Amino acid sequence: MNSKDIKIRSLAVVLSLTAPLALSESSQPTGGLSPSAAADLLFQLETLQQEVQHLRGQLEQQGHELKLMKQSQRDRYIDLDKRISLLMSASAKKDAVPVTYSSQPVLSSPVQSSQQVVEPIAPSSDQSANLPATPLAPVSLRVPSVAAKEAYSQAYNLIHQRDFAQAEQAFGQFVVAYPSNTLTGNGYYWLGEVKLVQGKSEEALESFNTVIQKFPGHGKEKDALYKLGTVNDQLGNTEQAKAYLQDVIQRFPNSKTAKLAAGYLSNLK
Repeated sequence: MNSKDIKIRSLAVVLSLTAPLALSESSQPTGGLSPSAAADLLFQLETLQQEVQHLRGQLEQQGHELKLMKQSQRDRYIDLDKRISLLMSASAKKDAVPVTYSSQPVLSSPVQSSQQVVEPIAPSSDQSANLPATPLAPVSLRVPSVAAKEAYSQAYNLIHQRDFAQAEQAFGQFVVAYPSNTLTGNGYYWLGEVKLVQGKSEEALESFNTVIQKFPGHGKEKDALYKLGTVNDQLGNTEQAKAYLQDVIQRFPNSKTAKLAAGYLSNLK
């Protein structure tokens, strides 16, 4: 109860006590309040009582709305926590040993990967053309240095700590400082994830799209395609969403990501 309500209630109590006395004094021959003055006091009392009831109703309504807001925030936090936990558990095996990507057959020979970086096909400015008709050729990437591994680990640990703003900054710095090693694609993918959980959907799309355009054949490519599908659907780009999800299913038919894409696609109208 706020101070205004308390003052009004106090005034109402005083008037309720003084009004009967005023009426009784007006009936005595010695004088006092006139009947019109007493009636005015009663009218003021009724008015104050109505205002008190109105304020009480507002307080109850505001209390109910506040309760709903708290419940909504709690539900959103729980949902976010579950999403992040699932993402980290699904990627734990892939990111536990960062150098595993360098051994995948999509890379060129070890000599070439340590000395040369092949520029990928430049992405189209039209987002609808970002999905290639055929997969891009794998690019050659350097093995990450000790410093690169350390920077990546520090950025990834911030996700475990739920410090998404700092994780975004750390991964942003990582991909700039180490633009062409085997961990850079992972960096862009997780940069998209931390942007997404902070509500930066358009920026997240740019990060996911960078994975498939600049790092074809990367282990995170199918996950980035799936994210491009789901985020485009959330933004209302249904046709683009379907195209990305179908691409996941066609190119990675035996993967868990393809199963997720098929399930998501079945719910799209």
